[in-house]
Amino acid sequence: MPKLNDTHLPDRLREAIKQLEAGEEVEAKKNKTLLNATQQKALEDAWLIQQALRKQHKPPKTEEEKKKIGWKDKREVRIEIYKQALAELEENIFDIHLKQLAKEQAKATKAYLKGYFGATDGQDKDSAGKIAVQRAGFTPNYGHRTSRDDEVREMEEALIKRFEAEMTDEEREQRELLKETEEAERKARKSGFK
Repeated sequence: MPKLNDTHLPDRLREAIKQLEAGEEVEAKKNKTLLNATQQKALEDAWLIQQALRKQHKPPKTEEEKKKIGWKDKREVRIEIYKQALAELEENIFDIHLKQLAKEQAKATKAYLKGYFGATDGQDKDSAGKIAVQRAGFTPNYGHRTSRDDEVREMEEALIKRFEAEMTDEEREQRELLKETEEAERKARKSGFK
């Protein structure tokens, strides 16, 4: 079972709230799993307040008396705290996802570097790094193009053609000289001269 992280918590909290509202029992150990330390403390404090109310007042007989006194059973206290925790998570869900993404990226990078630097002499280091990333449970970047990449490339080519069509003779000549210079530099680098 995958480790529970903050991105899973909203769904787990909704599920626990639904169970509690339906009258089903939810294990007390879920408090530690679903709530952070501050929220756990708030749950304990809320229940202590209810216990103090029980010492001061007799159990109310009607719902009106319950509301007037502020009387709640343990289930109602848990539902209230769980809803507060859910509201906090939903407020910060974007930041939570960004943090989780950064953690996963760091783990994938660490796996890549471990594979890259652990490659044997005859082995391609990049390939070893990507294999290590895949073994760690992440999807390595193989440089695959998406349909969006193809659309952007087509738009760029169309723009270049349009700009070339609008060029003056002098601009065309400058462009040809630039292409020839770049080609000569590329050949020189390939042959080892700089």
